[in-house]
Amino acid sequence: MAPISSVPQEVTELLLPRDGEPKTFGNWRDQTDPQVFIVEGWSEGLIVGALLIMAIITVANMRKGVLLHKLILLELLLATSHGTFCFMSFDGYGWYLSTTAAMLYTSYFLHNVIAWMKIRPFFTAPHASFSPNVSRTVRWTYLVSLSITAPIVVFQIANNFRFFNNISTLYSLVRPYETLMRDPWWVFSCMTLFHVIRKCYSMNIFLLVQKTPRFGILLASIIISLIFTLMDIISSTTSLSSTDGINPYWKLSLVFKCLTDNIMLDDFKSVLQRL
Repeated sequence: MAPISSVPQEVTELLLPRDGEPKTFGNWRDQTDPQVFIVEGWSEGLIVGALLIMAIITVANMRKGVLLHKLILLELLLATSHGTFCFMSFDGYGWYLSTTAAMLYTSYFLHNVIAWMKIRPFFTAPHASFSPNVSRTVRWTYLVSLSITAPIVVFQIANNFRFFNNISTLYSLVRPYETLMRDPWWVFSCMTLFHVIRKCYSMNIFLLVQKTPRFGILLASIIISLIFTLMDIISSTTSLSSTDGINPYWKLSLVFKCLTDNIMLDDFKSVLQRL
């Protein structure tokens, strides 16, 4: 972040409270504990490394003309960008952090769009796995509720910019509720898959995992991602993390969440039909 002396006076007045001291609530680098830097550097390195490998695997397996594969690759690349901010220290660094965070939020939203594309064949004619009424209700509920989160995501992106540039702390108040605008849809999609396997294909989940380990990896990834999401919420509402967003939990959750897309590039119905 730029020194206060180099900032215009009107902005300086905004950044300085009545006691004249600069606001630094968004400066996680002010932490004197070296463990903060070690953990953050390790976890961001994990994001870049894991998502880069997933992106390479996606490119190696994607087929020409398949939109779903391209969206998965885009999701991974957008999320990867936010694994680099701890290695930057130039003036205006807070803007870099928040810009990559905006890409991460976009990746979260795209993840839910991809999740819908993977279960869409279960709800569309002529060979839908559910009745027309159920299919219609699920389609409208999923897509409308997801679209409603778009302005909320934009709102939180703005909050992120303001927080990490020491303007407003509203971000820290909203952050514990972020999971409500990013996780229900992809979890529903994965649960739909296992419901279809059990009911429509009359297949035992455990036997399916033995036959096709990818489904076991998918199920484990869902569970692990949700566990780390819960840890992230706890970290945001307690003293586990000194600065909101500076912890390894959401990063681990992100890696396993992206793995649920990468482990099966095609829609779930196509995957089941190839068994």
